[in-house]
Amino acid sequence: MPVRTREVTSEWLTAAVCGGHPGAAVESYVVEDVSSGTSSRWRATVAYNGAGRDAGLPTALFAKTSRSWTQRLLLGMADVLTGEPGFYTHIRPELDIEAPRGYHGAVDAASGRSIALMEDIVATKNVTFCTPQTPISHSEMKDLLDGMATWHGRYWDHAELDRHAFLRKKPGTFIGNLAKFAGLKKRSIVGVQRARAVMPEAIVPLHEDLYQALWQSLDLAGRGPLTLLHGDSHIGNVYKTESGRLGFGDWQVVMRGNWAYDVSYTIATGLAVADRREWERDLLAFYLDRLAAAGGVAPEFEDAWLAYRQQMLWAYFGWLLSIGRSTIQPKFQPDSISLGMLERASNALLDLDTLGAVRSSAA
Repeated sequence: MPVRTREVTSEWLTAAVCGGHPGAAVESYVVEDVSSGTSSRWRATVAYNGAGRDAGLPTALFAKTSRSWTQRLLLGMADVLTGEPGFYTHIRPELDIEAPRGYHGAVDAASGRSIALMEDIVATKNVTFCTPQTPISHSEMKDLLDGMATWHGRYWDHAELDRHAFLRKKPGTFIGNLAKFAGLKKRSIVGVQRARAVMPEAIVPLHEDLYQALWQSLDLAGRGPLTLLHGDSHIGNVYKTESGRLGFGDWQVVMRGNWAYDVSYTIATGLAVADRREWERDLLAFYLDRLAAAGGVAPEFEDAWLAYRQQMLWAYFGWLLSIGRSTIQPKFQPDSISLGMLERASNALLDLDTLGAVRSSAA
């Protein structure tokens, strides 16, 4: 399991990529480090022998690994080491969506070493990655939600959600572990002060009530019918292809839960405040139509609207945690990204009266 570039060999690449193609083998390769954050990333350009070329095996590969002990500790405590290896091995081959192709995934539970080997979409599709500063049109958001409805519908209340260990966690379990490990309550208070300039002043005195409502919201996110969730579907995990398609990357938080958890996070972080206000009802109706077409059981619109409103809280608290980090915690996102997310999410909480929506289900 080569978590470092110097550990990669032609024999390992052949074993990982050429299985099922008799006689195919990697003849040469070039590997380079890309970046290191929550995970370590490297890319490989591969050349095959004649059998490999005839089989059309991929030549542009991208790997995400847990190279350092801090990455293994963080990903292990958050229980997401197995997410992408599991997704690319078992789930991605079953889905016709815009997402990187997966070629190999593995985890060693004892050491925490892991790898997800996938398509290098920068090389194959000339993608650009999105941020809160990236303009997203109405039609582009519909493209994202169409793909989301496809995987939600495919795995709607499906037995396979129980079959794979990496899909057994729910949003409340994942965020509960993260909250304890990262000190969410304290860091979110710091985050409010650091992000206050971009948020409506009316949200500040609601902080404690919103924090309590977060856990009620996450409880609702774990209630059925359950489906496959991306789990981290904010706009920073979205890319645009050269042909204009939008898709999701970074599938390490894949889990099971209520559809609204994914949909709310995407719309809240993906659209400028004014666009969300104008388009969100239409976009939700579009998603429900596509969900039914993909095999899901779409709820009535008003029930869906309530669920959508209830699931806005993690889009807020997750980014308060990011910008509110302590000096000894890693900085995984630039402040400009966190502030952009918080401007959108905080306005959504107030516009949609998420606090009242959550309380209505608890009453």
